[in-house]
Amino acid sequence: MPFKKYYLLLLFICACFYPACGAYSQSLIIDSLNRAVKIADAKESPIIMGELARANFERDIKKAVGISNEAIAMARRQHNEAAEAFCYATMAHLLVQQNQQQRASKYLDSALKALDNHTDPVIASFVWFRKGWLDMVRGNNEKAMSALLRAASLISNKNDRRSVNYKVLINHYIASIYAYGSDTLKQRKYAAACLATARRSIYADDMQMGYMTVAHSYFSAFEKDTLKRSVLDSSLVYYRRALTFYVRNKERILLQSNASATALNMANSYFRYYPATYKDSAYKYVNLALKIARSTNGREVIANGYGILSEYALREKDYKQAEEYLNRGIGELATLSDGVDITRSRMMLGLANVAESSGNLKKAMAYYKQYLNYHDKVFDVQKLAVTQQLEEQYQAAQRENEIVRLRERDDYNKRLNWLYVIIGSTGIISLVFLLRSYHFKLKASQQEKKMADQEKEEAKLMTRLQEAEAGRLILEKQEAELRASLREEESARLQAQQELLQDRTDWLEKALLAGTLKIEEKNSILEVLKQKASQADSPVIARQIGRIVNQNLRMDKNVDELQSIADVHPLFFNALQNRAGNTLTRLDLKYCSYILMGMENKDMATRLGVDPKSIRMTRYRLKQKLKLNKQDSLDQFISSLELKG
Repeated sequence: MPFKKYYLLLLFICACFYPACGAYSQSLIIDSLNRAVKIADAKESPIIMGELARANFERDIKKAVGISNEAIAMARRQHNEAAEAFCYATMAHLLVQQNQQQRASKYLDSALKALDNHTDPVIASFVWFRKGWLDMVRGNNEKAMSALLRAASLISNKNDRRSVNYKVLINHYIASIYAYGSDTLKQRKYAAACLATARRSIYADDMQMGYMTVAHSYFSAFEKDTLKRSVLDSSLVYYRRALTFYVRNKERILLQSNASATALNMANSYFRYYPATYKDSAYKYVNLALKIARSTNGREVIANGYGILSEYALREKDYKQAEEYLNRGIGELATLSDGVDITRSRMMLGLANVAESSGNLKKAMAYYKQYLNYHDKVFDVQKLAVTQQLEEQYQAAQRENEIVRLRERDDYNKRLNWLYVIIGSTGIISLVFLLRSYHFKLKASQQEKKMADQEKEEAKLMTRLQEAEAGRLILEKQEAELRASLREEESARLQAQQELLQDRTDWLEKALLAGTLKIEEKNSILEVLKQKASQADSPVIARQIGRIVNQNLRMDKNVDELQSIADVHPLFFNALQNRAGNTLTRLDLKYCSYILMGMENKDMATRLGVDPKSIRMTRYRLKQKLKLNKQDSLDQFISSLELKG
């Protein structure tokens, strides 16, 4: 099934991002925090309220946001910038749980701004940790790593309870990032640091997370080299330790859904890498995961548990039971947000494969259409996220440029004010000297020598005034140059916007090309179904399948008449035909389109239903038509031709 490998990574990461906890253990922690708020001093109260908000978010997210807002308001009234930074970062975490990542990013910006005038390393570490966490949620692992390392450096010499807790979380997420990059050595290093730090923590959740992180590091190493069975055994040992620790400390653990994720990871390991004789072990941990997930409302965990049970039923060719398990899993996701559409799409694809394996092609086609709908939704969400991220980066750059301009103007105004002070002072001094000169003129002739000296002083003063006037003219010239520079920056900004629009246009052309190829592939599949229907034993079924195929073909007929592959990207295909002397067929253009999209030979063979060897022969024939030498790369040539188009 296509979603086997998806279980482990999904549950390992989601269990840490979106935990749900048991009501009893949660009540103990909430009651403790409520008591702490009552006895804490004014400076510490907003921070404890922020922790209380985080403890409440799984039970009542609206209440958690309300508590967080109260904490922010309290910190503002106290002008407590450290507490403000902490509460802003906590609010960002709550907003992510509500799928409001843009608002969360703004709150984190406010938290970082509040840090400008505050140097508490523990609070600063928490804020940078939350920034790295949000960057990781949004898929920007490079920024996430930078922020997490900065958070770790701020508390490297701290050993208070909060610092130890933050170190556990920071090491966990850094290990997760290296898991994405398949750097198992560094993943193991930070996983070991996570567990070592967790042993010094007073929080039971930290110890459970330490065991999980080490277990996953061993599993990642095993997946990199599946011949090392001892590494897989080590992974299961630490997963068992995590579950044992959970059972012994259940009432002290806040994030109990981590236990359900751990149990499901173990079940998935037995399913994927152990023979069928270990079925009982897999069932044992699946049932344990389902039990914990039902008590914590972990519906996505439940859905993936049913996915594993469906895999076992499919192995035993019990198609009805396999389909029932998958439908139960989809039912668990029914009331969740669009954030789980990727899970829905994979389970729909699993249903399509079950139906196809059982011989029910009509049902398989229906499930496959639902899979495509969910897949398109996921793709649209990803496109929107990328667009929003680019827009935020552009706005951030604009804000930084505006800050620089304001600072330059402020410096200029300060210099100008000093100039006015000097000119005014000089004027006053000049007036004093003139009065004294007038007084000296009224004196007797014996004071003529003194008057001559005064006249010399007046001449020097006039010279200074002239120099001051020259300085003013220079400053006016600098101001004019600054205005010209601002106009040039505005022109550069407009040019950057035009380039961004051009990039979006190029991207849309490739997306339209992919959609056109997708329609052609679907029509090819329908033609094959139509041929197989004509060979079916039952005329009634053959007519039904033929009618469905014809309906789908008619739906795409208008699209085919209005849009062909060559119409999607005319400049690119015209350039290809000119290079080949108009000898390229429609099939040749389709192969060139797949190469432009970056498909491997194996993927093209799968889509076109041909032998990979045929793809290699076609590539050789295309190089001949395009007049390329044997050592020339067809992929690089097509990519360069597309850029020119």
